[in-house]
Amino acid sequence: MDWSTKIDTAVEAHRHQALDLLQRLVQTPSLAGSEAGCQEIIASYMRELGLDVDVWEPPDAELAAHPAFVPVGMSYQGRPNVVGIWRGTGGGRSLILNGHVDVVPTGAEETWQRSPWSGIFEDGKVFGRGSADMKGGLVSNLLAVTALQNAKLHLNGDLVLESVVDEESGGNGTLACIQRGYQGDGCIFTEPSGLTNVAISNRGAQFFRLIVPGQEGGVEYKHDLVNPINKAMELIQAVDAYSIYRESSVSHPLYDPYYNTKVPLAVCKINGGEWPSTVPSRCLLEGTIECLPGEDIHEVKEALKSYLLEWCQKDAWLKDHPIQVEWFGLWFDAAELKPEDPLVKGLVSAIEQVTGNSPIVAGAGGCDLRLPILYGNTPAVLFGPAGGMIHSTDEYVEFEQVVACAKILAVMAIHWCGLAE
Repeated sequence: MDWSTKIDTAVEAHRHQALDLLQRLVQTPSLAGSEAGCQEIIASYMRELGLDVDVWEPPDAELAAHPAFVPVGMSYQGRPNVVGIWRGTGGGRSLILNGHVDVVPTGAEETWQRSPWSGIFEDGKVFGRGSADMKGGLVSNLLAVTALQNAKLHLNGDLVLESVVDEESGGNGTLACIQRGYQGDGCIFTEPSGLTNVAISNRGAQFFRLIVPGQEGGVEYKHDLVNPINKAMELIQAVDAYSIYRESSVSHPLYDPYYNTKVPLAVCKINGGEWPSTVPSRCLLEGTIECLPGEDIHEVKEALKSYLLEWCQKDAWLKDHPIQVEWFGLWFDAAELKPEDPLVKGLVSAIEQVTGNSPIVAGAGGCDLRLPILYGNTPAVLFGPAGGMIHSTDEYVEFEQVVACAKILAVMAIHWCGLAE
């Protein structure tokens, strides 16, 4: 029996075990700040596989001092990262398989057809918050190692499994792995791309806040006052106009054919006023601006600020009472690999070997991919099992994609790390 057949047989032999693990992970809530329960399950599974397991809480002060740190307003005490290493025999390249255990909030649970923590398996899908984003990918990583071990296929290079916290808020969990010394010859983030897509870049991003001044007073004086809410609505139109300009003036081959909105820019939150019959003194707008690989997010955000301040100069009120522009919270560098990078070519070859189809190689939005590329001297890509309703109600992952992804990862590990004699 050749090794590719052995992988297929071993994965199929452990599909029920993988389904049980996935359901347990989905049934264990892991919102930001409460990831420890899921991490205990994953660490225990890694120990059963005989991996060298490292569990630690990222040090707050050390993380905050790193130039790629994203301020999230939460401590990492009680929020462990988990890394398991399957040591190779030596002489091969190392491969990191990274997944995040944190999930976004569920919203109103009564809007779900099933509990967001049900983990129900129905019609080939596992339902629940985090099933697709991205506990399915974590299970694919673990299933790949399980299959390789049970098929008695040992690697030359190390296979490193990372289960990190805090991806949804900006990526500090992956950053903590890099700070701890976890770098490699290649890294695959098993985010829910689907098995027909490989992402080799990410956009940069920055949250912004616009403080629009006005004149506070009773509503009976409205015609004598400047209502900052009205000014804010005009400012939103100015941001939208700049968004169209950005779309028309930037280009990248990994984004142009695949995205209707390739460089998102929008105001997505507004807050103004304290009393229904009082014109407020100010209105707050919050939003995000993004950039393509090859652009510097710091230069892009300063260009937006210059545009908005110049726009204010054309307004009778705002030229003497300019808006305040603030940058806060989430921010990302843009990063990319070239399509001819050996990691990309190797993964595409593994996908073709297992599925018989060539994937689309394109760019992604904001994600952790930038961190190993820019700060860990490690090429990285995104590839993982698909689902639906991600970050929405009734999220699900296609379980057959979880299984197929594990087969591809195992094949990739042999190609990349080398098969021990």
